[in-house]
Amino acid sequence: MTTEISTRHEDLVSQLSSQFQVYADTRSLTFLIESGRQLVEEVTSFRDLDRRAREIAAWLTSRPEADRPVLLLFEPGTEFWLAFIGCLYAGVVAVPTPLPIDERSMKRVAEILRDADSALALTTTKLRDLLAAGIEPLDLPRSVAFVATDDARLADADAWTRPDVTAETVAFLQYTSGSTGNPKGVVVTHGNLVSNMATIAGALGFTDESVIVGWVPHFHDMGLISSLTFFSVGANVVTMSPLAFLKQPVRLLEAISKYRGTGSAAPNFAYDLIARRVTPEQLAGLDLSSWKIALNGAEPIRRRTVDQIVATLAPAGFSPSAMRPAYGLAEVTLMATASSGVHRYLDADAHALQQNRYAPANGDSISLVSSGSPAPGVDVRIVDPDTGRELSEDHVGEIWLGGKSVTSGYHNRPIETVERFHVNTAAGEGPFLRTGDLGLLHDGELYVTGRIKDLLIVNGRNLYPQDIEDFVQDVHPAVYGARGCAVAIDVADTERVVLMQTVKTELLGDTTYDQLAAAVKGAVARAFEIPAPSVVFVDRGGIHLTTSGKLQRASMRAAFVAAELTEVVHTSLDPALA
Repeated sequence: MTTEISTRHEDLVSQLSSQFQVYADTRSLTFLIESGRQLVEEVTSFRDLDRRAREIAAWLTSRPEADRPVLLLFEPGTEFWLAFIGCLYAGVVAVPTPLPIDERSMKRVAEILRDADSALALTTTKLRDLLAAGIEPLDLPRSVAFVATDDARLADADAWTRPDVTAETVAFLQYTSGSTGNPKGVVVTHGNLVSNMATIAGALGFTDESVIVGWVPHFHDMGLISSLTFFSVGANVVTMSPLAFLKQPVRLLEAISKYRGTGSAAPNFAYDLIARRVTPEQLAGLDLSSWKIALNGAEPIRRRTVDQIVATLAPAGFSPSAMRPAYGLAEVTLMATASSGVHRYLDADAHALQQNRYAPANGDSISLVSSGSPAPGVDVRIVDPDTGRELSEDHVGEIWLGGKSVTSGYHNRPIETVERFHVNTAAGEGPFLRTGDLGLLHDGELYVTGRIKDLLIVNGRNLYPQDIEDFVQDVHPAVYGARGCAVAIDVADTERVVLMQTVKTELLGDTTYDQLAAAVKGAVARAFEIPAPSVVFVDRGGIHLTTSGKLQRASMRAAFVAAELTEVVHTSLDPALA
């Protein structure tokens, strides 16, 4: 039994091709396709993955456009993985990209094409002409060829020759989801991948006997790297589309029960969705005792969600130790810290936290969830973002990361790369990655408190928007589990808090919007000791999210300032803002 990814390979081509040979007919990728209300299996053995990827790779080596990064525009499924592995096998830089669904997302694809300077995009026959027609009027600097990888056999697999790649060779560009600005391409090398996948396998104990069951999209770093990790340890992979999961969250649990899944990874909101929507009747007959690792990351982790998911799934055999809060980001390939399975929380004194330090609660408190200890090979420091001075435990500062998993920078952005990826502490230690996230270390474990750019400074105190957004959910059933976005607006040298909040109108009952707004404003003012915030209620589509479901606070703030919020159903504004 393989207990971790072998370190004898310095590049992912050698790692994958070796494992595909060892486990050729004993391991597979199973994609669950929606067919009516059912999910139907599409099973591809490791042997077939390897063969079909070599066909694409052999063809790519004959295409001059493949000298530049190649976009991958696929629906969730096996075809994406064939194209991605094919790019790796060809030594071609892949760019996993979300499929456009409207004009705005089509423009985002165009931005990625421009930034990557791509001339080739791989897709399917179903999508090829639609994508070509959508891109044509967007005035790109160079023409882009759209090629369907499923149209016909592109080349002979036996014509493939192993590319000359090393640890320093770029494997793919991971374009960030754009929660704080325009998408940037994180440059991920083969060495970064091998290092971080070994880190993940070592921290979580993944082996060739593991089975991952997932739904996170392939263009998201969590969905991409977690599946690659399982391929690389010789484990079975079972996956479905994000839409299949969102329609019926119980499908993930049914798949884990059926395939004896041992691992899964998802953002916090997915576990919250399961806890709220999966019924005891749906759980009846499911066996989740095989589920050993439920990785929770990619967004703020809520204690309430952790407690609720454990309580909800316990009757089906889910162990509390399976829930594993973690911290990571694309700039460190994926994982930086992970819980060992023992849940640790800090009930932090709210006033002390506002002064950038932790103290046990003595009155108003904020609950912080541990994201675990630094994963093997990752160096985690807490640093004063202004001075570069490393801070001691229990002090809040910027999270800096070091190690081989830290990627090499942003594509074609040399200044930002130096500023983010090549910094030293005041004592001269480094280089480190500046994450832009705030947090503290306590007893060697990381507690993430927020993002520097999102921090609200009201009356000289530091407030975290996610604390306000989370608190509001307990004010009324109509806002429980509904997305909210808290931002600060400068008015006459004073920061005013604005809360943009979705409302479940079917749960309002006899409460009017005016009454709900008054309740929210009063509750927030009392709990956080600030002037009552302005409140804007919107329908679900009025909250800006990234392609991976993260809240776009910067975009929401800009829309409010420009009076461009959409789907507004009610406003209750401070006169200074109105």
